Amino acid sequence: MAPMLSVTALNARQGDAIWIRWGDDAAPHQLLIDMGTEGVGDDLSTRLLALPEDQRVFDVLVVTHVDRDHIGGVLTCLADDDAVPIPGLDIGDIWFNGFPHLHGGIVPGAAAGAGLEPMGPAQGERLAAWLKGRAWNAAFGGAAAVRIPGQPATTVTLHDGLTLTVLGPTPTRLQELEPVWKDEVAIALEKGTLTTVSPGLEAMGPKTPPDLETRDDLRDLADRPTVPDDSEANGASIVLLLRYRERSVLLTGDAFAPDVVAGIEAVSPGEPLCLDAFKAPHHGSQNNVSAELVAAVDCSCWILSSDGTQHRHPDPTALARILIGSRARPVRFAFNAPSTFNGWWDNPTWRGLFDYETSYGTTEDGITLQLPV
Repeated sequence: MAPMLSVTALNARQGDAIWIRWGDDAAPHQLLIDMGTEGVGDDLSTRLLALPEDQRVFDVLVVTHVDRDHIGGVLTCLADDDAVPIPGLDIGDIWFNGFPHLHGGIVPGAAAGAGLEPMGPAQGERLAAWLKGRAWNAAFGGAAAVRIPGQPATTVTLHDGLTLTVLGPTPTRLQELEPVWKDEVAIALEKGTLTTVSPGLEAMGPKTPPDLETRDDLRDLADRPTVPDDSEANGASIVLLLRYRERSVLLTGDAFAPDVVAGIEAVSPGEPLCLDAFKAPHHGSQNNVSAELVAAVDCSCWILSSDGTQHRHPDPTALARILIGSRARPVRFAFNAPSTFNGWWDNPTWRGLFDYETSYGTTEDGITLQLPV
């Protein structure tokens, strides 16, 4: 059978749920990156149960970081006591940087890490409890999934030569998360619950579309000053460069723009990284998409994962930076679910002026990119 690679950005509300299939198109291998919010986890459970039992096999599940719009669905779908059992579900390895990893430890039961008690923000704690006895960061010998500056980036090879190269986080970003992690656990314990909201919520985006009549207007929007993201949880996001045959996809969680740039430079020094698709960090937040980040890649297709709830992502300033700085033309914005805020860009006048295309997924199924191999 012909090989295939598909990247599906499911409707994960304000979060991420990326389902990747590759290999034999009749029986592809699969991996999941994040599972959105708690409600999205329920939807994913239904989706998994609708698969034939022999298709409920995943090489890897990656939980990029502990924010509820990335980890929440993992809990409701898989880890919580009231999660609906999914017969035949087989996940080969789960990549998640838990509390032991923040200070260089190894997960419980892995060599020298035996006996460590996992702690963390409320949802990280719940996931860590479920992970006991399961393959947890097995690809890294139980240690953290990180990129160590000055050393070659770690690459893990999966079925049929698909590779995942870890471009982030760095150990420093994990260390910065440790005090926040401890504080959240203390609060959760005091309340007598392990349910809490993740820190680092940001201000809402604009309620009305920008006034764009010329390319100078677009440039002014791109140049608008913004405050870089400083959420410790976002900074600890696992960033992965996926390569399969001649195709490359960058998956960034909610990582900081400078950190992603540093990871890119580690694997593509001195020249832009050529990509077939780039999942924009933090759902297209202007605080995580910088001009330097856009300049670091040669990519025409940008995946924007958000339905606009809570933060009205993607930010117009972030999309303007992509349009101004993109090396590839036309730019394609692949929105995983329709919303008021990404609907502004379904504008024939703007498409003509700024040389871009738009694709919209559905509320039910998200958007799927089929990348011929």
